[in-house]
Amino acid sequence: MSSSNPRGEMVIVISVVFLVFAAICVSMRVYSRLIVLKNSGWDEVAIVGSFICSIILLGFTDGEVRHGVGKRFDVVMAENPQDFTDYLKDLWWAITFYNASLTLTKASILLQYLRVFVSQGVRRTCWAALAFVAAYGIYTITSNIFACIPVSAFWSPTPDMRCISKKFSWFFNASINILSDIIIIALPIPTLNSLKLPIRQKIMLMVIFALGGFVCLVSVLRLQSLYVISNSTDPTYDNVGASIWSNIEVYMGIICASLPAVKPVLGNCFPKILSNATRNGTINTFNTNSFKNQISSRPIRLHDVDIGGKTVTRVEADDRGNPELRGSNSNGDILITTSMRQDVERESKFESRSQLGSEKDLIIQHH
Repeated sequence: MSSSNPRGEMVIVISVVFLVFAAICVSMRVYSRLIVLKNSGWDEVAIVGSFICSIILLGFTDGEVRHGVGKRFDVVMAENPQDFTDYLKDLWWAITFYNASLTLTKASILLQYLRVFVSQGVRRTCWAALAFVAAYGIYTITSNIFACIPVSAFWSPTPDMRCISKKFSWFFNASINILSDIIIIALPIPTLNSLKLPIRQKIMLMVIFALGGFVCLVSVLRLQSLYVISNSTDPTYDNVGASIWSNIEVYMGIICASLPAVKPVLGNCFPKILSNATRNGTINTFNTNSFKNQISSRPIRLHDVDIGGKTVTRVEADDRGNPELRGSNSNGDILITTSMRQDVERESKFESRSQLGSEKDLIIQHH
């Protein structure tokens, strides 16, 4: 990549920056699930697959830049006409892995929902959404691969070729992506809203689940760049915006899907900063078997204390409350450890005891 193509360089620099952040988040998520909590699942497989696709996407984006993206079309053709053909090949591959990465990211989020929610209604909706995402992902990938018949006509036009309208395909796919983002964001809100939690903690949970809204915003902003390239007579020069926003969309999706899972790692590094937001406050607990509001409405108080070099949350039940909440200790205290994913476990155990393996549950172990 030469210095005479600053627009192309900008595409790569921005993409690499977001890739690095995505790599950090995925690494922390995998470490958190595999090492800290020991409760990894298929959602980790999906997000790692998405990240691998995003790396391949960046490789083909670099190929696009090397073959002319950022330069004027007439300059590219004057320097080497073969570059434009190679650029279209790279674009064909890039779109394929762009769609694959987005599909796997959405699947990862929905699979995580299935580990969190046990309400049959919510789970059926999640399964339906997952089936739709999978089916639509297969459609977007295959429709790009066979965008032209013969396939090679995408980058090497022939007189008898038949191709899908790029403008229709790009905007149709972008619209469905935005719609699926909105559905995924909205899915957990009714359940979270029904929890008997302080408003601050409830809002925090909703924000965690709604991080995908950032991806939805990026998808909307990307529409303008798609309009530019779909009407362009200078495709190599005008594809800069679409390349940047497409890559940002992919990496932001991976980042937002991974952020809720990195809290245990950050909690180990910054225990004072990320200590329980409800310390010394009053909360209502909820049962892990329902992730709703079936547990005691009696208030309890949380206090962080150091025992054996570990931070332990002491739950003090009200003397007037249910005696089952006070445990077997003579002073009515319950000692439990708190993972930074809002899991609360027995004092000597560090793996998650949630049957759902979720970092979203607040689990109160009754002694």
